[in-house]
Amino acid sequence: MSKVKGKVIKLINKYKTSNLYELCDYLNIKIKRDPLGSTKGYFLNVDGNFFITLNSSLDEWEERVVLAHELAHSVLHKKTNICFLKSYTYSVTNKLENEANQFAAHILISDKALNKFSRGYEYVTAEQLSKYFKVPEELIMYKFNNNI
Repeated sequence: MSKVKGKVIKLINKYKTSNLYELCDYLNIKIKRDPLGSTKGYFLNVDGNFFITLNSSLDEWEERVVLAHELAHSVLHKKTNICFLKSYTYSVTNKLENEANQFAAHILISDKALNKFSRGYEYVTAEQLSKYFKVPEELIMYKFNNNI
């Protein structure tokens, strides 16, 4: 099992929920929505106070995906200011973004739900899974490529 998947399982087991909004409440993360232009969302740690800002123009399914991704940063990278790294340094943030996408994939698509949906099919496409779970195909690929 990957480190990221282990963190997702531990989080869900600790709080007895995979509901993103409930998890944010438990973790004392404030969620707000603002018009952000082309930015979908971001996570900030300001002196130990945690904030996730979501673009107010996101539809419901996209908000879930962005919230899961930003929640990942709060769990996996809470001491790292990714917005600063992206804007003011030459630091490579790909590893952090990949981990956040893996986290989002695992929290939005449980193994149990995936197995239940796939049962009885000879094969299932990423597109079918994407539509069923209402996530981008990219997250389906993260789920399968990092499901160890």
